[in-house]
Amino acid sequence: MDRLLVIWCPGLLEEQEGGRVARAFARVVEAAAAFSPAASAVRPGVCAVPTRGPSRYFGGDDQLARLLAGALAAPAGPGPTDPDLALADGRARIGVADGLFAAVLAAQAAEDEPVVVPSGESATFLSPWPVETLDRPELADLLRRLGIRTLGAFAALPTRHVLSRLGTDGAACHEVAGGRRSELPGYRVAPPRRPVDTGSSATSQVGFWGEAAQAEARAQRVLRRLEQLVDPEGMVVGRLQGGRGPKERARLIPWAGRKPASGPPGAGTNDNEPWPGQIPSPAPAVVLERPLPAALVGPDGTEVQVTAVGLTSTPPCRLSVAGGPWQAATAWGGPWPVDERWWAPRQRRRRARMQLVTETGMAYLLVREGAGWWVEGAYD
Repeated sequence: MDRLLVIWCPGLLEEQEGGRVARAFARVVEAAAAFSPAASAVRPGVCAVPTRGPSRYFGGDDQLARLLAGALAAPAGPGPTDPDLALADGRARIGVADGLFAAVLAAQAAEDEPVVVPSGESATFLSPWPVETLDRPELADLLRRLGIRTLGAFAALPTRHVLSRLGTDGAACHEVAGGRRSELPGYRVAPPRRPVDTGSSATSQVGFWGEAAQAEARAQRVLRRLEQLVDPEGMVVGRLQGGRGPKERARLIPWAGRKPASGPPGAGTNDNEPWPGQIPSPAPAVVLERPLPAALVGPDGTEVQVTAVGLTSTPPCRLSVAGGPWQAATAWGGPWPVDERWWAPRQRRRRARMQLVTETGMAYLLVREGAGWWVEGAYD
């Protein structure tokens, strides 16, 4: 993990009118670049400098931090002080640690003197910090309700449990909290890209011959007309999101508030999370608003159950939906058990889903919950 010096400028985190803050932060980056050409802006108000080469040259991390602090406080040269650099004077704080996250917190903890965390001790330094420093409000709220209040307590959780319950982002935060990963996902903010065409009419890429673009333009004109006839919130489009069951993955959003697709279905969502218990593709063609009761039995007529280890008690043989005639099962897949909100006894929900094809050619999505089976959806 790279060892970094971070300059944190709390007064330069947000832009002000006239661009003065941006100019002041640019001067800070220039001052850091005088000590290392690898100095870079991580995000507005935060500049990072790899210390490996500069620290050897200037005599250690402590000396490098003091010299850089002096450079930020000193005038730029003969004559009056640079007004843009003066804006950062007295506000810039410097911290050094292994990894960007720890170095930023070290800079935030600095007052009159830079804070230098010894090499290899970032995990110890991070341990007493509150979980809110991860900048994940929902995660922090969950951890607080579980009695986990510090990064050290969070880092002590077993990795496999964190990944299965909190997903990839939670696992990344877990590694950061333990000093095993340099930075939080999404912390770096890239400079905005310059648009190719700022005209209001340039809303979509024109097709090679124009046909696809013309058809899309006509569809958009129709939808805009419909939007004028009905309430904007009344015209919605479907979007795929993360989840385990088919109903959980379907989301309706206002057409006017949609974002243009930039990839395959589910791109830009948390659809790529592990989601233990999620049913595999394809998705059912029909998802029932209210599941239908069903009976599923084995060869000897006993009810098929799902054991504690996620296996069927007996192979499925016959299915009856809503008290209808029995249908012989010809193929089946699963079960896929789901154990949600295991940390909250009153909200805990345990289910298991199965895909089953009958002799009539119908394919069902079944879910076992409580003491019974239910038909949740059907496949074409």
